[in-house]
Amino acid sequence: MQSPHAPVRPEWLAQVNEAPLDPQRAIIDAHHHLWDRPGHRYLAEEYLADMACGHRLVASVYIQCRSMLAIDRAEPFQAVGEVEYANGVAAYSASGLLGEVRLCAAIVGGANLMLGDTVAPVLDEMLQRAGPRLRGIRNTTAWHPDPRLVSNPRPPPAGLLREPAFRRGLAQLVRRSLVLDIWAYHTQLGEVLALARAFPDLTIVVDHLAGPLGAGPYAGRRAEVFEHWSSDLNRLAQCPNVHLKLGGLGMKVVGFDLHHEARPPGSMALADLWRPYLLHAIDTFGVERCMFESNFPVDKGMFGYGVLWNTFKRVVADFTDGEKNRLFSGTALDVYRIDSTSIAVAD
Repeated sequence: MQSPHAPVRPEWLAQVNEAPLDPQRAIIDAHHHLWDRPGHRYLAEEYLADMACGHRLVASVYIQCRSMLAIDRAEPFQAVGEVEYANGVAAYSASGLLGEVRLCAAIVGGANLMLGDTVAPVLDEMLQRAGPRLRGIRNTTAWHPDPRLVSNPRPPPAGLLREPAFRRGLAQLVRRSLVLDIWAYHTQLGEVLALARAFPDLTIVVDHLAGPLGAGPYAGRRAEVFEHWSSDLNRLAQCPNVHLKLGGLGMKVVGFDLHHEARPPGSMALADLWRPYLLHAIDTFGVERCMFESNFPVDKGMFGYGVLWNTFKRVVADFTDGEKNRLFSGTALDVYRIDSTSIAVAD
């Protein structure tokens, strides 16, 4: 699969290293991937190397990325392989051999919800294989008619969130108390809103700050996009079942194009760039429904892991300790129902 993301260049990233701010703050990385793709290996070893930046990472939430599929099985059940893999990483981490961090403490799998009611046996097998670590499902749903706006190696068809079969699949999530993660562009937030209203008992997590686009036809229109995005975000926040991940701004479709610079950005520059988005999102949803994410390795082509967490810490420097704890760990802990007895979240 051809990646639509900025390539990771270790030598370029190595130009900027920062000491961690507030290093004792417990962090649950609410969104990351693990994969082994041609020219880009990012498995537990590489992720742990990024984590060794001085910040206190105590747990992570694994998000589907069509990795480690069980290719010898029938197509609907191939995604069970990814859940098995992530659960194996979680089990290794839970042994304590990696220190206090608990990788993949929660897992969001990739069962095809367009199967409708027939997705049930796939979900049940995922639950059987991963037990309480399986906390949600995500499908590829981010779509735009402009071919320049692609953030997935295999883009979805248009209007997936409106499909009756997809919604029948959602009903199966509700029956199993599973979360729905959604990656959608700001141009799709009306569809997300309709979905949230139609399924008030379904916990929905909107990824990557709800996708404010800045590339393709939206290049040079950042103020206009911000107004559209922020208005729709306000409406979406009126649905109490919707939560928001803060991050994902290192993707090409967002249009900041940091990978074209001679040096990677430091956290002060990133904080200045992202502050309006992050603060509006937090003001709109509140700290109780927001959580920070790395979106690594996708965003790694634009900045380093330690720089990213310093950026978030700079933006919320004036928040109370309680508010910071919600954003950095508490919301993810609650939404994904992570076993708090195994996570060292207390300072």
